[in-house]
Amino acid sequence: MSVPIKINLFGIGIIEGEIIRYIAPLTADAILDKLPIVLRGRFSFGSKKYWTLPGIEIYKGANSKSKATVEKGDILYNPKTDELIITLENLEMPNKVNKVGKVDTNLDILLQAKNGLNTKIIKK
Repeated sequence: MSVPIKINLFGIGIIEGEIIRYIAPLTADAILDKLPIVLRGRFSFGSKKYWTLPGIEIYKGANSKSKATVEKGDILYNPKTDELIITLENLEMPNKVNKVGKVDTNLDILLQAKNGLNTKIIKK
């Protein structure tokens, strides 16, 4: 089962994606229960490899499908730092993360974002 979502980057645009529940059901359910989520996003330190929303406060641990290698457009939850991540390129994360979804469209508009930009995630 997947749940369509919209990620609103205030003043820039909207990205559409989906939370895919069967990949990490406990983490996905915790995220869906918290929607709508409004947090200030930022890029990874010193690079534009991924957009992160720190302090999501769901505190779910790693699962059996957690891995460090991720692909462009993945929506991830990092249990070590309690943050939601949208990847902008294929990369190797420093620790294992839970994949919870995928971004479908407009991923490139994230490159226009500035650190501290309000980001809102809602069900479509």
